[in-house]
Amino acid sequence: MKKILIFLAASTVFINITLAGTKLSPSKYKDGVYTGIGQGYVGEIILQVFIKNGRIKNIQVVKQNESSPGNAFSDLKGSIIVEQGVENIDAVSGATVTSKGIFQAVANALEKAEGKDPEAGNRNVIPVSEKKHVKKSLGTVQVTPAPVWVIGSYDKNGRPNVMTAAWAGICCSNPPAVTVSLRKATYTYGNIMAKKAFTVNIPSVDYIKQTDYYGIASGKNTDKFQVTALTPVKSEFVDAPYVKQFPIVLECKLIHSYDIGLHTMFVGQIMDVKADEFILNKDGKIDMGKLNTFIFSPSNKKYYKTGEAIGSAFSIGKNYEDISKLMLQPKPNVLENNK
Repeated sequence: MKKILIFLAASTVFINITLAGTKLSPSKYKDGVYTGIGQGYVGEIILQVFIKNGRIKNIQVVKQNESSPGNAFSDLKGSIIVEQGVENIDAVSGATVTSKGIFQAVANALEKAEGKDPEAGNRNVIPVSEKKHVKKSLGTVQVTPAPVWVIGSYDKNGRPNVMTAAWAGICCSNPPAVTVSLRKATYTYGNIMAKKAFTVNIPSVDYIKQTDYYGIASGKNTDKFQVTALTPVKSEFVDAPYVKQFPIVLECKLIHSYDIGLHTMFVGQIMDVKADEFILNKDGKIDMGKLNTFIFSPSNKKYYKTGEAIGSAFSIGKNYEDISKLMLQPKPNVLENNK
C-alpha cells in the first residue's frame, strides 16, 4: 500500500530533478522553460524542461495519466539530465510505452530549446492540446487550399486553349478520375461540352506567371499559347491539347457533368498520365520535390510553393496503432501487483 500511495502522489505533483549533466556543449540550448508533449500508455504526457547556461537543469511533470506502477518518471528523468538528451537511454522495463512518451515529450521540448520552434523562447510554451479552441464563424467563404491546374481543350475550330482552374481534384481511383468545376461563361466550358475531353496540366513554379495569366484572359478572343510562347501538343488518347513545358499532364475523357449552381462539375476519366523524366525518382515515380509546383489560397488570393516531404503516408502514424492495441489490452491491477 505504501508503494501505491507514493506512485499516486507522484502522479499529481511536479517531479523535480536537479542533477547536473556534463555531455553537451553549453551553447546547444537556449535558456528558458520549454513545454513538451508525448503520447503515453493512457494518454498525453506533458512536461517542462528547464534550461540554464545552455544545459538541462531540471524537469517537471505537468500532466500524465499513466497507471502502470514503477519508477519510470524518476529513473528516466535522472538519466535524461545526466545524458543531456534522450538518444542513449533505454526504456524502463515494464513501462516501454510510457518511456517512449517521456522520450517524445523531452525531444519535443528540446527542439524548441534549440530554436527549431519559432514560437518557443524564454517562456512556457503551452501545447495546442491544452489550449481552448475558440472558433470564429467565417460564413460560407472558400478557405481551403486548392490545386492550381491548367485545363487544356480544343474549340470547335480545333484551336487550342488553356485556362487555370482551382476548384478541382481527384474523385475516384477505379476508374481513375478527376473533377474540375467551371462556370458556363468560360470558353473552356463550351469546348469540353463539345469535345468530351480535356487535359489537366500541372505547372512548376517556373511557369507561375503564365499560369496566372491563363486564369485572367479569355480564350474567346486570345491565343494564350501565342501570347505566352508555350507549346500546345495534341494528346495521344483524347481530343484535347496539353502544355509541352508543364511537367505533368493528365489526358481525360469526359464521363459526367453536373450542374451544381454557378459552376458545372466535369468528371474526367484519366486515360493517360505523362510526366517529364526529370521529375521521376529512380523507381520511375513522380518526386513531388522535383515537381516543384504550387497551390492557391482562396482566402488571400496568394500562391504557395509546395515540395518539402514531411513524412511517409500510411507509415508516419503507425505508432498510434501500437498505442491503440495496448490501450485495448486489460489494464494491470495495481493493487494486486503490489500485495
